[in-house]
Amino acid sequence: MKNNKKNSTTRLIFLLALVSFLIATLQGAIYYNSYEPFFKLLLVLQNSINAFGFKASVSIKDVIAFMKENPQPINKGVGYAYCIAVFTAPYCTISFIYKFLERILRLIIGFRRNRDCRHIVIFGYNNDVQAMLKNNSSDPKKTCVHVITSEVINQEEVYRLNKSGYVIHVADILKAPESELPMLFAKTHIESATNIILFENSSIRNFSLLQLFKLNDADDEYKIKTASGAKISIRCEEEGIGRLIAEYYNSAAGTDACFDLELVGLPEMQVHKMYSDHPLHTVYKGTDTPLEDWTVHLLVAGLGQLGQQAILQAMNLGIVHEQNRIVIDVFDSNIKARKAAFLNQFSPETFDISDDRMVMKSEAADGSLEIRFYPMNVSHIDFYDKIRSKLEKLPYTYAVIALENIDLAVNCAMHLEELFSERGHKIPILMRMDTDRRLAGYISSENGALAEVSLIDDRSCVITLDMIINRAIDRLAKEFNHFYNNISLISGDETGNVDNSGKDPEKEWNQLRLFRRSSSKAAAYHDEVKNDIIPKLAAENGVELRAKLEELIGTNGSLMKYTGSAWRMNGTEEELLERLKADKFAYSLASLEHRRWCCYMASIGWRAGERSDKFRRNPCIVTQQKLMETAPDMCKYDLMSLMARLIK
Repeated sequence: MKNNKKNSTTRLIFLLALVSFLIATLQGAIYYNSYEPFFKLLLVLQNSINAFGFKASVSIKDVIAFMKENPQPINKGVGYAYCIAVFTAPYCTISFIYKFLERILRLIIGFRRNRDCRHIVIFGYNNDVQAMLKNNSSDPKKTCVHVITSEVINQEEVYRLNKSGYVIHVADILKAPESELPMLFAKTHIESATNIILFENSSIRNFSLLQLFKLNDADDEYKIKTASGAKISIRCEEEGIGRLIAEYYNSAAGTDACFDLELVGLPEMQVHKMYSDHPLHTVYKGTDTPLEDWTVHLLVAGLGQLGQQAILQAMNLGIVHEQNRIVIDVFDSNIKARKAAFLNQFSPETFDISDDRMVMKSEAADGSLEIRFYPMNVSHIDFYDKIRSKLEKLPYTYAVIALENIDLAVNCAMHLEELFSERGHKIPILMRMDTDRRLAGYISSENGALAEVSLIDDRSCVITLDMIINRAIDRLAKEFNHFYNNISLISGDETGNVDNSGKDPEKEWNQLRLFRRSSSKAAAYHDEVKNDIIPKLAAENGVELRAKLEELIGTNGSLMKYTGSAWRMNGTEEELLERLKADKFAYSLASLEHRRWCCYMASIGWRAGERSDKFRRNPCIVTQQKLMETAPDMCKYDLMSLMARLIK
């Protein structure tokens, strides 16, 4: 391949070896000129071969003496070239031996690997991919990982990777002639790969790589056809490119897409793990505070990508009651520019947006959601004065320090911990620390100044190959989608036995648009929160959870009848809605779930209006009361979290 630097290096070594051999041969022919032709030929060949074996028959000392005795220009020119060739020839031998051993190693690994092993192809070789490979725990006998990169990797690194069972292919796929692609891809087994991971640093390059694969059966025939059930994970952290990728993939919606596609954002993964390990409602767990009063007051220092994700996910995970309050205070010295870009993804039809805050409109969802912006440097005293004044009015319940500057982050963490401790507030303080592992290790084990501070896991810890190819959140999201499809619309006054629970969840998933998948994932994220909410909600309503689930959605449920594989309404749509409104526990949970869905949709830029995926409009982005008036048939879908628990 023309742009294959690895092949260029191989050709260069071959040419160097050829030139060295010719120079050694020429020198031998001159040096042994006085011998008989037969012996002269043997001596010349012996010298040329020995030159590659680290011990030339004609030494440099011999050549110098010969040039002194025969000072003709040709003897001197060939002699000087030969002195250099004596060093280049052994180098070529070493390179050949290294290549030979590398191929032998690949051959051995190939023999050890099962013939029907799983093939995984990764595009890109950067720090994140290196972390992914380092954290890989799969059996190399059962899984073959191919890495395709346009970057040159030194031979020592290639050897180490080969020894670990990874196969490296150095090539710039996007610049390669189409005629050469089949030959390269045949080596990677890409057409039988179960997972293809596009993890280049550039989101644009990843999108271009995505277009190499056949989207559905109607796509161009020259594109690569992936294996049945294959999943492509594409790294993308730019909203614009993400929407472009979504539109591209959504063009196959309603048909059987050739592959499952997942957009991977590393800040999103970091923040999700942070909220999973340290829930937003930690300060209220185990207390007698009613769910309605579980106010989430979040402090975010730094409005970079990590800080933005902390806000966006809090809009989903902070919902614990249909009416609980969420207040997010954001501090950044460059907040004007960052806020302008951040606010661009929200709709002014859903939020009241001013210079220093954005508030979700009361008609868009129940409860209260407010985000306030402060142009402050966290190293200045006015920042801490502002924090003190806020603590007097509404104590913080969570703090995220997402600053890129380590010095500022540590200083901020120490001061905040001191301020909170003085007032008896013990809240989770999470700090970004993904550039200095030694310091991160010290902070994690420190029991003094930063005892109450926890670290947001850096990318190298969050990114694992297993997490990409076997994400538990994907499985949960597919289950939620399958649950949704299994709610049969057969009412009490209709006949028939419709049951679509036997459908393949993977096939159902591949027919969805990406935003619908994201919605299912958001519901799966919130499932961890419901593990704490639902039992407490049951306790507040004086009911025993398991018995209540059976009463509402069991075999003879008052709302839904569980058939063992699907649910069907017990009665008509009108009867179901009336029973839902009459049961305080069921109504509270349905209202909670509807509010969560509205806030999530608002966080990705959707607004109320006539249904349109293109313009991001949905008529159900309204309060619970309005939903019951305008779309009463949709209320039953907010009971999915109860159905999931009945199954569990």
